[in-house]
Amino acid sequence: MNGWVDGRVAGLTERRMDWDSTKMRGRLMTLALLGGIALLLADPLWMNLRPPDPLPAGFQDYSPTAFRSAQRAGGIVLVDVYASWCPTCKAQQEILSDLLEDPGYASIRAFRVDYDADREFLRTHGVRSQSTLILFEGEQELSRSVGQTDERLIR
Repeated sequence: MNGWVDGRVAGLTERRMDWDSTKMRGRLMTLALLGGIALLLADPLWMNLRPPDPLPAGFQDYSPTAFRSAQRAGGIVLVDVYASWCPTCKAQQEILSDLLEDPGYASIRAFRVDYDADREFLRTHGVRSQSTLILFEGEQELSRSVGQTDERLIR
């Protein structure tokens, strides 16, 4: 081939390579964007699809009927507003489990309120955050704590 033809073919090849690399960069950017979106959605999806955290000894899942019944009985009622994704809630659960195993606290009725599901309880009792502990005597609220993980202060 002569130089002129070789130059034109080389120019077309270079332009084609530029076009291919631009397309490739666009595809890589799209994949990176989709990957980022997938990572953002994966954690909340996993939290909703995974099995619920086990209920500690001495606790029962909140239901309006059981909670009202416990309040009407007139004893001490502990409510733990819990979220499975909350590390503070997990720390509180360990403390509360130990607390309820203590014979001095055996008469406490303890309920776990699901922060993500039990919205009516949250509205009724003015709960604004997970890791909220509320202590009732009968129907009267005695104390409330948010985010507390110091065992001495929880007891």
